[in-house]
Amino acid sequence: MSDKPAHKFSNPAQSQTGLGAPAAEVAALRRDDFDRDVWCLMGLPVDVADIDQTVRMIDDSSRSGKRLSFITPNVNFLVRANKDKKARSELLNADLSVIDGAPLVKMAKLLGLPVTSRVAGSDVFEALRRRPSFSGRKLKVFFFGGRDGAAEQATNALNNENRGVEAVGWINPGFGDVESMSSEAIIDEINAAEPDFVMVALGAAKGQAWIERNRDRLAAPVTAHLGAVVDFTAGGIQRAPEWVQKSGLEWLWRIKEEPSLWRRYFDDGLALARIALTDLASQLTKAKNVTGEGAATVKDQDAAGKVVIHLSGDLGRHNLRPVREAFRQAATASASGNANAVILDCSSLKSVDRAFLGQLLMLEKNLTASFCVLKLAGVQRSLQSLLRANNMMYPVANDSELKILDKLPVQQIAS
Repeated sequence: MSDKPAHKFSNPAQSQTGLGAPAAEVAALRRDDFDRDVWCLMGLPVDVADIDQTVRMIDDSSRSGKRLSFITPNVNFLVRANKDKKARSELLNADLSVIDGAPLVKMAKLLGLPVTSRVAGSDVFEALRRRPSFSGRKLKVFFFGGRDGAAEQATNALNNENRGVEAVGWINPGFGDVESMSSEAIIDEINAAEPDFVMVALGAAKGQAWIERNRDRLAAPVTAHLGAVVDFTAGGIQRAPEWVQKSGLEWLWRIKEEPSLWRRYFDDGLALARIALTDLASQLTKAKNVTGEGAATVKDQDAAGKVVIHLSGDLGRHNLRPVREAFRQAATASASGNANAVILDCSSLKSVDRAFLGQLLMLEKNLTASFCVLKLAGVQRSLQSLLRANNMMYPVANDSELKILDKLPVQQIAS
């Protein structure tokens, strides 16, 4: 990148207008976090979605205007989330999370997640490009970042091919911090181009931080950090052949194309080995098959604004409906300002699986957004160990808070 920002709008002559379906119809298809088929992989949320489903979600968002910030976790995402609470929060706040890294797919299979293959950001974008049209009009993308000249070259490549995606502008912000790249002038320029999709390429950590900083200021419904996509589209860097991708050795190809990446891959590899030997190994026989009965009961709030959810029995993918409803009620109370803490009473909870943990991550995400505290009570040692291995360090309710558990009447049993 250059030191000074560079930018340009694009107004392709081939641009089509109009939406393929009423926004209200598409909006009705979108659901909240507690309806996501989301699982927990080593503390990361992972949605069970393939490339076609991901493309449909992008399509729906571009039509309806409902926000979709999505991530494609790889080893670097996992390592950063384990080291940095802020990075973990940024990843948790995404609206969709689909696995990109081959090592994470292998880990998911070992742990019993219903993930069959990678959903690489490059493949998602290629699927969008290959479409002759985007259900009534092209998807409008804006490139933010990338190496010198890459965004401009990617813009020209897209608009010359006249297929499913058109580029409506680009900015190369140069080198700088997230704050300097978030000026009113920059955000106004992006919004003026009226993109559906802002594709960020600033380096994984900085790019995700920039999205978190500006997602509510961007008019575009879809945002994602897909740094390599800009270079692949521009043609400056060649993506690995399909057989290399399937072998799980795409990282070696990337080092061949970009030698400077070797240090990041080396450091991430060491960190992944540590995670595998400790946190992954401790989970290989846990939380895979949960088949018993379970329940989630919401109790009345106390005068101090605490909501108690009583969890009991075995809770997993086969009976998550009461969990979803109970967590949704707690999140709603928090968002409306009627609750400042949610306590999960786990004293009667026997076992959980990673689909339950995925819902727990969604509860954490929603409560954090409204500055509400999530606490646990009566947690068995096995569950404590599982949560710790997944970097889910929730505080324990104190003695005074525990006294309210038996006194509060049942408000509603989620079903």
